Amino acid sequence: MKRLANGILSAAAMVVLAGAKCGPAKLEAEYAVRWDPAEGGPRTPTEVARLLGLHDAVETSFDVRYYDAPAVASAPDSARTIMRERVRQGGAPELIVKYRRGTPITGALTCPLEPEATPSAQVDVGFGADDSVIRVYSYTCELSGESFPPALHAVPRPCTIEVTRASAEGVKIERWSLAGGGALLEVSRVGRDSDKELGKFRRVVEKLTAAGVRPTMRSKTDIAGACG
Repeated sequence: MKRLANGILSAAAMVVLAGAKCGPAKLEAEYAVRWDPAEGGPRTPTEVARLLGLHDAVETSFDVRYYDAPAVASAPDSARTIMRERVRQGGAPELIVKYRRGTPITGALTCPLEPEATPSAQVDVGFGADDSVIRVYSYTCELSGESFPPALHAVPRPCTIEVTRASAEGVKIERWSLAGGGALLEVSRVGRDSDKELGKFRRVVEKLTAAGVRPTMRSKTDIAGACG
């Protein structure tokens, strides 16, 4: 891989203002709601699928581990940098670097150490317990290789999270088995960033809350990545 001229490659140097443009164009949206099943509601993907009337769900499983990096000074302003490894059963690691922030990234963006790669962009639309909605802009790079490059100084967090996913009719249902013994469930769907799609997913949330779900605004990174 080509190294940056200054020879200092860390999470502080993961953004290069060249390549794919990330301006104000309409982005795809991922609508999601997540909850702690110990607080109420369905406890497994199978129970969720039954509640939502989804049929012939395809189930897969994988392990997730989050990583820390020493600095993010050169990341987009006010952006959070997330580094994650995902390994499917019998598959090679999928290495993800993601930037998230409350407003779109303007200008152009390339992936760390892989300037020819194009980041994918979407709006993450999450639901809270009081029917509130929060929007976060997300830009994701998938790196090649079996592990994060040493130049990124990625430090693995001390836990691996087991994830079970059921997919049906465009809906993903995930159960994250947390390091502390608890669990996190999430229902999500990708669609257009529009009032119509927002309304459709709100009806999904209403079915879940009527069944006892108490949505949380905390992200999977915050909950699962804490290794608590």
